[in-house]
Amino acid sequence: MRTFIALLLALLCGTAQAQDAAKSEAELCASFDWPLAREAAWFSAPDLPVLASGSSLPADRPAASLTLKPSTEAGLPLAPSRAPKPGTFAGFVRLAAPAAPGQVQVTLSGEGWIDVAEAGGAVLKPGAHSGRKGCGSLRKSVRFSVGAKPLVVSVSNATVETIRIAVTPVD
Repeated sequence: MRTFIALLLALLCGTAQAQDAAKSEAELCASFDWPLAREAAWFSAPDLPVLASGSSLPADRPAASLTLKPSTEAGLPLAPSRAPKPGTFAGFVRLAAPAAPGQVQVTLSGEGWIDVAEAGGAVLKPGAHSGRKGCGSLRKSVRFSVGAKPLVVSVSNATVETIRIAVTPVD
């Protein structure tokens, strides 16, 4: 019975991957669970700021290209909620307190694990998430419920040394 269930799950996963592979990149990029056209435009802008890990993400331009460090050298303010894999990269940005409690979404251009914490607090549990493999400019977007305190957003388990990141309130 276990073998049958494992085989069925493998078949279902393979079918979903085949369907994604058949879609064009534009279709994949437009198929996230919520609109990310704004983030895609920011990520492709020629004047996208480049930030070193530990920098503050400006509220008026909540997207940047974040330079990461090897996970063993990243000095993240809190331990990642998922253990870093060998050979991966990590980094973080700081953000001013949101105007009011609510939700923020963190969007990445590539593979990476996202953790969000309020200043002085523990890592928050993620809420809704949406991801697509095969979209060259966007990989994933995760939502978090936050209070009105400054935030730290960490990225770990990234496979590249630079990743585009956007942190925006959910409308």
